[in-house]
Parts: sequence; structure tokens; C-alpha cells
Amino acid sequence: MIRKIFTRRRASENEAGDEFDRVISKIERFAPKQYRTERDSHYYNYRMLDPYVGPVLMLLTEISNHSRLQEGGDHLRCLFEKLKGFYDPKDRLSLTEAFRDPGLRRKFVAMLSYFYGDNGTGQGDLKRFFGGMGPGPGQCDEGAD
Repeated sequence: MIRKIFTRRRASENEAGDEFDRVISKIERFAPKQYRTERDSHYYNYRMLDPYVGPVLMLLTEISNHSRLQEGGDHLRCLFEKLKGFYDPKDRLSLTEAFRDPGLRRKFVAMLSYFYGDNGTGQGDLKRFFGGMGPGPGQCDEGAD
């Protein structure tokens, strides 16, 4: 019996892990190295839990599309909506309640630090992030690259 041991194994095209790996490798090209363990424990490891697969992939895809933090309200609002979807997969909080939730605000600022660095994520900047980000119509474009 002859085995084909020198041929490459073909990768499956429809595996969820493939999409996660692609997005994570794109993020790791620009994200600060000192926060790699935080990104692993707070975001990347959630791909193993079924209720969080969709929301965490949407959040990570949005982050991977922007290698630099854009301080415009639309980009921050979109990131906040994706973060809310990740931490509230059953959609129990309204967007108004989410904007007022201090725990979600802290997680948002921590997320910005983990993926974009410490620039612009200090305590004084928290008011700037949420000052003009009142609840309104969702401005997060699902298909934007």
C-alpha cells in the first residue's frame, strides 16, 4: 500500500476557524504586542463558545478593517455597537441603556487599549468618546470594509 505522505493536505474552505484565524492574523499585524494575552483571554478564546461566535467574529472583523483608531463618531459608535452585541448576545440592553452602563464603557475603553494601544484611551478621553455618542439610529454599516 502506497501512501501519499508528501502531498499537502487541502484546507477546508468553510471552517469557522479559518475566518477567525484570518481576522486575528490581520489584527495582530497592527495591534500592540504587550496586550496579546488580554486579547486572547477577553476576545479570541470566545470563538469556542457557540453563543459568542457570531458577535465576536463581527467585532473582530470590524476591528481588523481599521488598523488605526479613527476618532470620528461613526467608527466609535460602530465599535461600541459591536462590543454591545458581543457582551449582550441576547440583546437584553437597549442601546440607550448600553451607553449609560459604566461597566460596558470600561470594557469599551479597555478594548480600544488592547487593539489600538493606549493613545487616546485615558480617563479624560472617556468623556470625549461618550460625550457625542448619544443613542441614535445605528450607524454601523454591516458590509463596510
